[in-house]
Amino acid sequence: MYEGINKTATAWFALALAGVYIGFSRRAAPRYGESAQQAIRLLHLGLAIAFITIAIPIRLDAHWITIGWLVQAGFLLWLGDRIHSDLLNAFAVGALVLGVARLVVFDNFVTTTLIFNTRMMTYAVAIAVLGGVAWMGGKRGDAIGGFAADVASIALNVLALIALSREAAAFYSRQIAQAGPNPLRWNPAVSGRVRSIQIMRDFTYSALWMAYGAVLMIVGFWRRSAFVRWQALVLIAFTIGKVFVYDVSELDRGYRIVSFMVLGVLLLAISFVYQRDWLRLAKSKPAAAPGLGQR
Repeated sequence: MYEGINKTATAWFALALAGVYIGFSRRAAPRYGESAQQAIRLLHLGLAIAFITIAIPIRLDAHWITIGWLVQAGFLLWLGDRIHSDLLNAFAVGALVLGVARLVVFDNFVTTTLIFNTRMMTYAVAIAVLGGVAWMGGKRGDAIGGFAADVASIALNVLALIALSREAAAFYSRQIAQAGPNPLRWNPAVSGRVRSIQIMRDFTYSALWMAYGAVLMIVGFWRRSAFVRWQALVLIAFTIGKVFVYDVSELDRGYRIVSFMVLGVLLLAISFVYQRDWLRLAKSKPAAAPGLGQR
């Protein structure tokens, strides 16, 4: 429907409609009862947010659509917290789901630099909004807020792992492309270099996930959050499975030895902390601090 229409004009028209409905939401007819006025306000506010959400993909392109939805989610989340509106919080969650789904499934980034690129910028915006959800959910102190904080905490860590893993994959893909005139064509020398790069890539995945798990474990100890520590343990267990099932058979002997050494040191450190109870976790009671789903 929008193929033959000026995108800029259509987007501004959608925003103008949103402004009209925002005006309607603030001027409900006084002849209606209080409950009816509140329902009319919420209906018009919902229509306004829907038109704003529609205007973003009409006017923007590529990853800017994702960023627009994520920024909208962050603004609605902040506004919903300020005026204590569950409706705005629900719309914020909807915009956040749209942005994260597009980021993970549809957005296709072409990057030439490591870390400092549009992909990491977009993921950073998504992680920041999810962090806001976790913090505000924990601040509410009720069951719904706690559940939202837990889900946001898990989604935040998953997105961070996906972002770092994709950065590593893109880095080694560039290395493979530079390995020879045609890496896809069989050539003993080129194939050997490509194979070496692929081994380094697989080792980097394991090291990256293990390091992230260790950092997550430190955060869990620091915040005294069993929920965060369980996330770290699940990630570390998954990485251990990858090391034993895949890395042992695919990696060279040197990388294999380093993998087992790092893994052993990390597991020993975690077991000593738990066994000796250096942080007095057994005697401490969980604090009702905001975010990160504390128990």
